[in-house]
Amino acid sequence: MIRKLGFGIDDRLLIINADDFGITKGTNEAIVNLFEEKSITSTSIMIPCPDSNEAMEICNSKGITNIGIHLTLTSGEKHLYQPVFKESNLNSLVSAEGYFHQDATLLERNAAANEVKLELESQIQSAIVQGIDPTHLDSHGGSIMGLFTGRDFIEITFDLCEKYRLPFNLPIRILDQPFFNNDQLRLFQKRISSAKERGILLIDDIVSLPYCFNPTAEYSKMKRRLTELLKNLKPGITQLTIHPSKKTEQLIAITECYTERELEYLLLNDIDIKQVINNEQIKLISWKDIRDLQRSI
Repeated sequence: MIRKLGFGIDDRLLIINADDFGITKGTNEAIVNLFEEKSITSTSIMIPCPDSNEAMEICNSKGITNIGIHLTLTSGEKHLYQPVFKESNLNSLVSAEGYFHQDATLLERNAAANEVKLELESQIQSAIVQGIDPTHLDSHGGSIMGLFTGRDFIEITFDLCEKYRLPFNLPIRILDQPFFNNDQLRLFQKRISSAKERGILLIDDIVSLPYCFNPTAEYSKMKRRLTELLKNLKPGITQLTIHPSKKTEQLIAITECYTERELEYLLLNDIDIKQVINNEQIKLISWKDIRDLQRSI
C-alpha cells in the first residue's frame, strides 16, 4: 500500500488522528484549531454525542473533510449516550433507561447482530446526510472489538466498510502486542485476513501517549514521551491517536482525564514537536488518502 500511495517501502508515514470529535464544544474548538494549524491530519467523530452536529457544521463551513466515524456502542462513566437509530427500539444495545451500557461486557453478551448493524450504519448515514464523506471507521472504547468476552462485531463493521468503501482502523501490528491473550490474537488474525480478502485497507500500527493515569504527567514529561515515540516509529503507516480538547467545565463534568486531553491539544501545536516530525523525515498522511486509494482499486 505504501508504494501505491507514492512512498518508499522504508518510509515512515504518520496519521495524526484526533478521536472523540463532537464530545464537547471545547473538543470541537481544539480539533478545528489543530486542523487549521496543520497539527493533525484526521479526526473521528462520535455521532451519538450532543455536540457532534455542531462539529459537522463547523467542518462544512471551514471545508474540513478528513473526518472518520468513531463508531460508538457504549456510554462513558459520566456521560450517557443513546442510539442514533430511532425507527425502533434497539433493546439489546441499551439499558432499561434507553442508554448504551457503560460496561462493554454487557454489550458483547447481549447485543443482537442486526441491531448492531442498524445502529452502526445509522451513525455513518447521519454523517453523510449532513454533508460528511467519511474517511474511515474505527471503534470507540473498543466496543466492537470483542475485547471483553471475545464476541466481536468486526465482520458486521467490515460489511459497512465494503458498502461505503471505507478502510477500518485495525492495525496489523496488533498481533505483536503482548497484552492480548492467545484467543484475542487468533481473533484479530482472522479479522485481518478477512479484511485483506474483502479489499478493506488496514494500517500497520497505532501509538499513543499514556492516558488517564494518576498522577497526571507534567507537560515536559509528556513532551519527552511524545518525542521518543515519534523518533521510534517503524516503517509503514502508523496512527498517532490523541484525544485533544480545551479544558472546559463541560469536559471536566464528563471525564476525569481532562488534563491529559488539554496536554495533548497543547503538545500537537508545540513547535518543537512539529520540528521532530520534520527532522525525523516522517511523512504525514491522512485516512482520506487511504480511503481514496481503496476506492481507486
